[in-house]
Amino acid sequence: MADATVPRGSRAKQATYVWLMSLTANEGRCTYCAVQPSTTLDHEQPVASNGADVWWNFLPACKPCNDWKRGRSPLEWLIDQKLHRDRPRDGFDTRKMSVRMFSGFESRIERVRREIGDPNRRDWFRHHFGADRYKNKDELWGHLERCKETLASYPHLPWTTPCVAPSELDVCSRRICCGWRHPDARTVRDVIIGPGQYAEFSKAALDSNMSVGDLMSTLVVRYLRDRHEGALGSHADPQSATTIPTQRN
Repeated sequence: MADATVPRGSRAKQATYVWLMSLTANEGRCTYCAVQPSTTLDHEQPVASNGADVWWNFLPACKPCNDWKRGRSPLEWLIDQKLHRDRPRDGFDTRKMSVRMFSGFESRIERVRREIGDPNRRDWFRHHFGADRYKNKDELWGHLERCKETLASYPHLPWTTPCVAPSELDVCSRRICCGWRHPDARTVRDVIIGPGQYAEFSKAALDSNMSVGDLMSTLVVRYLRDRHEGALGSHADPQSATTIPTQRN
């Protein structure tokens, strides 16, 4: 991805959300070794080689791997490694990558690049952390820990769920996240089911990688669709088509 408006060959302080969406990619592990936690933003095309200091040129990396890569692109590093394996005394690199690190090196980079480039994922981070500005690295790591805790609290990744409704507002409206805040969203209240039913319903939601509210919304939409299509009939029992909890009048 190229952008002529992006300054090249120089660095700038990145927004907090750019750090978070990068460092949480690849399950928070370094793109290169796939073992150590990511703590740095490595430039895929080095700044020294006129690389852009922008999100689409970042790969999350641990500091040892970032230092080892130095001013090379990942492809240049991989070529040096292949030469180093054949001619270790010629100084193509300082040491040999482990088999685990060397194996799947290119495919791992491509996968992380796609993850960071996912526009739905990027928008989610921007909506939630775009206004945050860290003053120092300690504050940034605090943002990162809170971000990880937030993501771990969801049954599945929030940016993979649909929005509650189209909107011109530049805000998160994902069902499993902030959809309830959307001006077009409505909350179903006072649903009465027994403890055993609630436990079973919660387990069904978890098994489906959904929140309880998301599953409830899905059932309501399905029931209304069936009703609209005439699947229930004028005197049919709603439970015969789609089972949803009964609301209190």
